Amino acid sequence: MSAVARSLVAVTLLALVSGCTTALPAWVPFTRASEETVRGNMDARGRQSQPAPDQPSDEALYQLGVSQADPTSSMRDYRAARATFTRLLIEFPGSRRTVEARAWQATLTDLLVREDDARRSAQRLQRLVEEHKRTKADFDWLKQNDLDQERRR
Repeated sequence: MSAVARSLVAVTLLALVSGCTTALPAWVPFTRASEETVRGNMDARGRQSQPAPDQPSDEALYQLGVSQADPTSSMRDYRAARATFTRLLIEFPGSRRTVEARAWQATLTDLLVREDDARRSAQRLQRLVEEHKRTKADFDWLKQNDLDQERRR
């Protein structure tokens, strides 16, 4: 093997060993799902740890929460998504998805607070519209009553 070929092989191996990758950043949703599925969950000793058969993994909970939080999803339910992320944080405090779950949880909390505010504002507006109708009816009655008294004089 020539010196150039050996150098090329060495550079290629060095790039592979150093972890050179073209993966998307970790903050992009769904990008780490396949990578984490391949690696699986590792316990403190570096061995594969499997969740109990009836208990979902941290990745499954995260993906469920994202699906529930997606406004275009048929599963959209912001309260359920927030509960799912809360469950992930409680059941898997050392998960790789902890930071993302906290961000989703904060965002969904803010969204739910704003939805509640909007609902209360809509209810207040409805009450004001009804009050306006009653006031207008009372005003029309008083006006008609006043016109009737004027005619009697």
